[in-house]
Amino acid sequence: MSSRPWRWRLVWVALTCALTLSIAQLGWGAKAAVDPRPSPIDWGTAPVEVIEPESPPLRIGAYITNISDIDLLDDQFSVEMLLWTTWTGEPQDDPSDQLMILNGIYDGDIQRFERVSHEQTAAGSWNLYRVRSAVVKRWRLQRYPFDDQMLHVQIGLADPLAAVNLDVDDPDPFAVSPGLVLPGWTLEQPGAYASSVSLMSELGRPLGDGEVIRRQPAVSLDVLIRRRSLLYVAPDFLGYMLAVGLCCMSLMITHSRDDLILASVVSAGGNFVYVAGKLPVTAMAGFIGHLQLIIFLGILYVVAADELIDSHLIVLNERVSQVLRVLLLPSYVGFTLLAIFLIIP
Repeated sequence: MSSRPWRWRLVWVALTCALTLSIAQLGWGAKAAVDPRPSPIDWGTAPVEVIEPESPPLRIGAYITNISDIDLLDDQFSVEMLLWTTWTGEPQDDPSDQLMILNGIYDGDIQRFERVSHEQTAAGSWNLYRVRSAVVKRWRLQRYPFDDQMLHVQIGLADPLAAVNLDVDDPDPFAVSPGLVLPGWTLEQPGAYASSVSLMSELGRPLGDGEVIRRQPAVSLDVLIRRRSLLYVAPDFLGYMLAVGLCCMSLMITHSRDDLILASVVSAGGNFVYVAGKLPVTAMAGFIGHLQLIIFLGILYVVAADELIDSHLIVLNERVSQVLRVLLLPSYVGFTLLAIFLIIP
């Protein structure tokens, strides 16, 4: 028999095996492309984020018992008050003893904070302090004596980098003693609110992510006081009143006019020196400076008009001179009063 049929059988077996291996290889490649096996995770080295509990705020309340030593020249006043704090965190972390008046002046024997009472309740820690301090106040006296002033006390932690938030206590965080009387002033309703102090420096420590300006938490206490203006008119402006009166007398009499004019100049100048000695120089740019200018311009008006009428105009026309002489006094008084009325704030 011929060996050709066996050869064809061997060829068909070889082709069948090659075709089967090709199809299997294509199936495995498609499975690997569709459903890749993820790489193993090393659970022992994966970072775990730890969330720390947020620190509770330190709540502050105050009761002012006295305000004194209102010093306009040195830009300060003194305050005495009872200040309390409430802390709901761990007692050992209570930052109340680190409080201070941020805009205060500490010199001599002034006690910043003196703790007089402490209680530990179920809600947290409660502390009571007696505070006395001088406080910096930049007075705005351009409207003196028609000015209002805001007494501002800012309380914060001594460490500006402490990560403790400050807030006002509820429900009545701030009050002033009803028996407190400020001579020459009227007290308005006080207010308290959470604030912050912007520190335009890194203080040697880098800022946090997204932080542009370092801010120190604080609590602000504000008391508005209004000056009783009429109490200051007579003692502070008596020299100006006398100068106006002397000018009027110089226009009503015919003798000793030069002496009266000189006395009015001395009176107005002395009044200005007196006021400048009790107020800062910035106050002279407001009502007082304008009033001084009006008084001196009025004196110049009286001197110039009197000289023109009596020495020059009378030579040209005596009747016109007499009419102007009659109108000189009411015109001086009218112009002076109108100018003063226009500059009153």
